[in-house]
Amino acid sequence: MFLKARDVPEIAAAIGELQRSGIPVITTFTDIPLSGRIAYAGLDNRVAGATAAYLITQWLAPQPGNVLITMSDERFRGEEEREISFRRALRARQPQLTLIDASGGHGLDTLTEERVLKVITAHKKIDAVYSMGGGNVAILRAIEAKQRYAVRFIGHDLDRDNVRLLREGKIQAILHHELRQDMRSACQHVMHFHRLLPASAVSPSSSVVVVTPENIPEHIASRFR
Repeated sequence: MFLKARDVPEIAAAIGELQRSGIPVITTFTDIPLSGRIAYAGLDNRVAGATAAYLITQWLAPQPGNVLITMSDERFRGEEEREISFRRALRARQPQLTLIDASGGHGLDTLTEERVLKVITAHKKIDAVYSMGGGNVAILRAIEAKQRYAVRFIGHDLDRDNVRLLREGKIQAILHHELRQDMRSACQHVMHFHRLLPASAVSPSSSVVVVTPENIPEHIASRFR
């Protein structure tokens, strides 16, 4: 079984039941490490968070500023790992930057926009955004409603909205991972579990790739012309 799920005790227990029944479980996109799953196939979310912090500190001057962060759902370990790594790396590189958290919109535009509007009203100025989940159109709409100058924006995943926002210059970078590579790795883990493939033949999961308007993969760019 390939599984994307929240890291909660009920899910971990269910994975353990499957494992004891001889059904291998590979977690994808977000891990559940204490569940008995046989492997995780997906992005290294700690590396992604640190990469986002590096980019933002390269873009912003070494002076006080506000960085908005958003997670769709804190119960997904993947987004939580991105957030922890981002905070740690940003604090190490530019401790004068203040993190403003508008998480909990569950990737839904209306709820995400409401949360962002609330924190912008309280803090007045946003210099950069790291969006670890969805709702990027809503985040930008809220920011544009409250301030006239642009922000530096990093998001995740090359869906239709994010590709358009990249091309329009409203998002500066997307942290992308190759889904086909992750699915290949997941399938190979299953084959290894059933002794059809040696461990040495199992491919690693994909690495984080920084995508700008200049290097959108052609197979994705052509889909969203």
